[in-house]
Amino acid sequence: MVSATFNIKLFLVTLCLVLALYPQQGNAKAIAQKRQAVATIQNNWVTVCAPGTGDKPNQKRDDSVATLNIQNSRPTRTIDCASSTATATVTATAAPDNNPPSNKKPPSSCNAQCWSDYLWHTYGYGISPQLGLIGIVCILTGLYFMAFGFRCFRATLALTGFVIFACMTWIGLTNNEPYPGYPNQAIVYICVCVGLGILGSIIFMFFYCITLYFVGALGGFYLAIFILSWKDNLVITNNVARICFIIGVAIIAGVSVFLLERYIIIFATSFIGAYLFIFGLDLFVHTGFINGFRIILDHNWWHNVQYMIDVHVYLMLGAVILLTLISCGWQYYWNVMRLHRFFGINVVEAVPVKA
Repeated sequence: MVSATFNIKLFLVTLCLVLALYPQQGNAKAIAQKRQAVATIQNNWVTVCAPGTGDKPNQKRDDSVATLNIQNSRPTRTIDCASSTATATVTATAAPDNNPPSNKKPPSSCNAQCWSDYLWHTYGYGISPQLGLIGIVCILTGLYFMAFGFRCFRATLALTGFVIFACMTWIGLTNNEPYPGYPNQAIVYICVCVGLGILGSIIFMFFYCITLYFVGALGGFYLAIFILSWKDNLVITNNVARICFIIGVAIIAGVSVFLLERYIIIFATSFIGAYLFIFGLDLFVHTGFINGFRIILDHNWWHNVQYMIDVHVYLMLGAVILLTLISCGWQYYWNVMRLHRFFGINVVEAVPVKA
């Protein structure tokens, strides 16, 4: 009897110890996986910006990646490429450090070839079907906003709701994406964003008294991102200040619709259309323009988004301004000067009453 009681107590104590230690082992395993994943991402970035591929094509890459201390995967070499730094990291091994890093300095900047190589991390090789589809949708949506954004009331509200819901969904998905990504990642992103975008378009069509002001807010949102994108490390470097700036510009633009509805709607639809058109075009020409949008809204540490301003990006930013001015002129001339229209209101000339 005593032996049976002792065995039961021993079993319960063992079970408690197993339950207590298992989460710790699981956490340790998860931490190790994250650590290895970060090292992989950093080494991918170093691969395209390290000596031998960037500023000094003839220099060996052995100087850019060094063996680490066997007890701690601490960084040994930092490479400045674009707006931030990349750390060369190697998984710790049991072998001693027989090849310490040399004193040669890595390249201080990322040249055109290095940046061109890095863009593979953004677009992949060539034009994939999913990027082609997204690019076509953005281009067509942009053309609609630039040409008919003020003219068609319900359709503009529907597309505004679609863009807002799809964009917010993308932000949520990309910031919570695990390493190495969702299963069937392209399908997940496209289907979820499109599904919630359609829901947003339906909501915006029926609650037009409220959603009308979101047209201006969306224009302010893209305007804020556009302004921030004019520097490598962004115009506002502090993340909290950037968020406050984006929200503030969006709110001011939304409230301005109440005060200057006709003019704000014309500008907002023109700018939304111009930005979406160039955004979609960049998915085909691969200049790195979309990384300005991504680096502001994608804070997932697995993605390691980099943004670099060069002549091609300046041309894309300038094209946004040019298309906005053309669209504003066209919409104001056709809808205000010729048709004397208001947004969402059909003005019909009064028929003279015969005496």
